[in-house]
Amino acid sequence: MRNRRLFPLTGLAFLLIGSFSVVPTCVGSSLEETDIQGVLLNLEGLEFDDFVDASYEQILLRSPETVTGLGLSESLGLGNDRLDNACNSFVDETYRLEAGIHDILKTYQRSELDYEQQVTFDSYTWLFNDWAVEHEFMYHFYPVTLGGYGHNLFRFFEDTHPMETVQNAEDYVTRMEQIDDHLFCLIQNLNDSEARGIIAPAMMLEWAADLTRIIAPGSATYLPFYTALAEKTALIVELSALQRDELLARAEDVLNTSVIPAFQALTIKLDQQIPHAPPMKGVWQLPDGDRFYASRLRHHTTLDLTAAEIHHTGLAEVERIQGQVREAFALLGYPADISFAEGFDRVAVDSGIIPTDQIVPLNEGFIRQAQEDVREVFDIEPQTEVIVRGGDEGGIYVSGSLDGSRPGAYYINNQFDSPRYWMRTIAYHEAVPGHHFQIAIGNEQDVPLFTKGGGFYTAFVEGWALYAEYLVMELGWYDDDFYSELGRLQWELLRAARLVVDTGLHYYRWSRQEAIDYFIDEVGRTPEGSQQQIDRYLNLNGQATAYKTGMMKILELREHATEELGDHFDIKEFHRAVLLHNRIPLPLLERLIDDYIENKKASVRLSPKRPSGRRVAGHR
Repeated sequence: MRNRRLFPLTGLAFLLIGSFSVVPTCVGSSLEETDIQGVLLNLEGLEFDDFVDASYEQILLRSPETVTGLGLSESLGLGNDRLDNACNSFVDETYRLEAGIHDILKTYQRSELDYEQQVTFDSYTWLFNDWAVEHEFMYHFYPVTLGGYGHNLFRFFEDTHPMETVQNAEDYVTRMEQIDDHLFCLIQNLNDSEARGIIAPAMMLEWAADLTRIIAPGSATYLPFYTALAEKTALIVELSALQRDELLARAEDVLNTSVIPAFQALTIKLDQQIPHAPPMKGVWQLPDGDRFYASRLRHHTTLDLTAAEIHHTGLAEVERIQGQVREAFALLGYPADISFAEGFDRVAVDSGIIPTDQIVPLNEGFIRQAQEDVREVFDIEPQTEVIVRGGDEGGIYVSGSLDGSRPGAYYINNQFDSPRYWMRTIAYHEAVPGHHFQIAIGNEQDVPLFTKGGGFYTAFVEGWALYAEYLVMELGWYDDDFYSELGRLQWELLRAARLVVDTGLHYYRWSRQEAIDYFIDEVGRTPEGSQQQIDRYLNLNGQATAYKTGMMKILELREHATEELGDHFDIKEFHRAVLLHNRIPLPLLERLIDDYIENKKASVRLSPKRPSGRRVAGHR
């Protein structure tokens, strides 16, 4: 679903939703060709900075869910009562609008812009070029996904939609009334892809059908849409008991008469497609699949790397990190020939198992301490709060709203007692100094709206979070917690193995079982955990390569700055140079760091020497 790319997601869970057989009429707002031309005419002739934000606002307005998530509904004059239009026809219009905006962008003379504007010009240009390629392959994205539509929709209603006023509650139910239309758009999308020879793998469809069979005949009052409404409306002081009862009755009726029947239609369509669906293999099996995969690698890494280059980098990193794990196992007295799976099973037990009721408080403590300790290497910090939310999903960060009405949230699974050894690293990755730290700082800067409004530049965002894991190790945060350091090593090993298996599946044509076995043997993940990881990569091809690619680029740039500046290198200044332009493509980050180095050299030639900031060793 194309509009989903606007929503700032940083994590994934495993709920599958698909499309079905009824042929719908697409709903929601739609720009006719003449309206698109009218929008473009209004953008022509603007000052550059005004054009950038005004043009991106027009793109944002195509995704009401994103506008709500960013807290921009009031400032953009858009209510909180609409869902995104998921129909391919609408998505295609959005691509055409973007192409028209790109044409206007090209009319600005880059040489006449100041430095910051040139950074904006280059970053915005990269984005439009990427969207143009994405448009070419818009039917290659499976309407049925892991961690996709249904999961995000539940979370949108439960957590993202504001629920503080009577109007918010009424808008919530109005949005619920559009769920069936939204689903039926996906029906047509699935049929459109099928007509082009593209069907989701049978296993994905089977999982989706199993889940929709649970939802479809369910009681309306037990669905997340209803339970979230019931819980949150009880806290709205201005909402009378009578109004609340009327809203809940209306919601129950909507669920029974439109939403549940739409899920039933979904189940029927999934069952119809399963016999004709391909096996669970990489996207090489799709029409023009190799070129599609190459485009996804560039999209997620923002670099011109081949699948073979990424694969061999992954193999080298896996070998390097495995050596460190072996050394750590030896220090613990584990047998020299112990497998990675057996070794990490022992670590899980030896590190201690955290009861469910202690998981959220423990992680809140990790984050509070990190917020204090991180000041050693940062002279900036976000103003936006981050909270920890327990539930049946984990390892997910959802950024706070731009208007400050909603904090950033780190979601962690607290439904089962869990090993302690892996928790610290994921808290640092998702919250501080990882995703929350980077995204909140970037969003609080005076930077263009498009750098704040979407899940773009995956390698920068995920690379920073993985760099954050490594940075805190360098700072000694694990010195008194050896088991958590092993957790960090296993997580880094997993990210390195992702380079191998993602390219293995989609380029080297590995089977699903080959990739699962590799994860079990080389990373030490459980068979179930390995299967979940591999199925994620089969669905979100290329995304898994962003983490290690981005991390290695940031470390490479830090090493370069350290070597060039010597005693004048200041880690706090380096971090500012990386973060203050918000998320950007890696080639542009490299240029910004080169400029930072040259400016620093010029300043120290003109100024007396002063003590440098803390130096952190480069990546070895």
